Amino acid sequence: MASFSARAFSGLKHVVSAALIASGAAVLVFGPRAGEEAPKNCVVVDYWEKWTGEEEAAMRQIVDDFNSTVGRDKHIFVRYLSTSSIEQKTLVAAAAGVPPDVAGLYNQDIPQFGAMNSLEPLEDMAAERGITADKYKKVFWDEGHYDGHLYGLVSTAYDLALYYNKTIFSEGASALRTRGLDPERAPGTIAELDEYAQALDRIDPSGRIILAGYIPAEPGWYINYTCIWFGGSWWNDREHKFTFTDPGVLRAYHWINGYSKRLGPEAVAEFRSGFGAIDTPTNPFLAPTVAMVQHGTFFARFIHHLKPSMDGQWAAAPFPSYDPKLRDVTYCNCDMLVIPRGSKHRQEAFEFIAFVNRQDEMEKLANLHCKISPLAKVSEGFLDHHNNPYIRVFDTLAASPNAHPTEPVPILPEVNDELNDFTDRLALQQVTPEKGLQDVQQRLQQKYDQFIEDQHQRKMMER
Repeated sequence: MASFSARAFSGLKHVVSAALIASGAAVLVFGPRAGEEAPKNCVVVDYWEKWTGEEEAAMRQIVDDFNSTVGRDKHIFVRYLSTSSIEQKTLVAAAAGVPPDVAGLYNQDIPQFGAMNSLEPLEDMAAERGITADKYKKVFWDEGHYDGHLYGLVSTAYDLALYYNKTIFSEGASALRTRGLDPERAPGTIAELDEYAQALDRIDPSGRIILAGYIPAEPGWYINYTCIWFGGSWWNDREHKFTFTDPGVLRAYHWINGYSKRLGPEAVAEFRSGFGAIDTPTNPFLAPTVAMVQHGTFFARFIHHLKPSMDGQWAAAPFPSYDPKLRDVTYCNCDMLVIPRGSKHRQEAFEFIAFVNRQDEMEKLANLHCKISPLAKVSEGFLDHHNNPYIRVFDTLAASPNAHPTEPVPILPEVNDELNDFTDRLALQQVTPEKGLQDVQQRLQQKYDQFIEDQHQRKMMER
């Protein structure tokens, strides 16, 4: 979702309201799920969520749990709507004065929505119900905050680890041992990861890649946070400055660039062109044409559903760091429940959000989604019977002081676009890490400063 300027946002309420009235499309676009009727004498809380398929069905179980217990007792009924483009629809609806009472956003939406005054602060309602920082793994409590306010609480959460194919490790045992590596364990440092990858690579005489030990761009979903495993960060939140020339960031992109140089940019591009999506059997880890991937907790669900024959043939371990002393590093991501600005039923909406954040309901939803619990307290039953057999690895990583949240930058869509474009050009050897990161830093700092100025001007205009 692109950031809005102050001028664009100031006119948004009038444009959207007029369009909805003129077309009569408000109910069609934003209305309740057909056939779902609330009991009489209940406050109806409209909840919009982005999930489909199994994930949508899992959240519907939680909604039903609420409606049949706390909701029934307190005369609150949550009306649940699954909808696409949740960020745009929620922002537009809030601007038009017809928001849902609860919206399921992505964590990266919190800074932008918060900066644009599009969310209701939750800290007072949370404190009244004893929902405080000590109830959560720190990284996930931090994810819900922006500019001193709590704007969201987690619905589902995950973090990253290294998935590796034990069968490929076993088949490559001789090559691994020749390099002094142990085929019975995962690499413990970035240097070892590189050694494992090269030992497991299978390349034909023409240079075509048959099997890759590891490729940073697969799946590439989290490549913009690679720097945290190199002791770097591209954002200074205290000074509100981008730091893409930080030594750790440069080390990370030199490392990423090294794989393209070693294997050949054309060979890597050709190899990756044959990869299938995560939810297909041609996913390269399932194929299997890649021995190791960096992925989230939920990836275990795809392995089991799409290729159950791999059960027991893979393992997960902490993704290794550049510095052996930098341990249990991970990047964390989550989905957030928020109350959009202008909600007509704030207290009732928060009653539902608090219910989702109960330990029993949180663990139920987390297991259905094959994710971790964001809560500090986790039951042994949850860990013992989770759908990801390596859930303890992921849970330990998320509780680590080296668990890293999404950077609280309100122009994050632009950051991702810039970094993805830079990484693509880097893979093709069209730019150096130093030059590319200097350019990215300059452009993004200008965009950030302009965004903040636009929001200041908008607030002045609305007074």
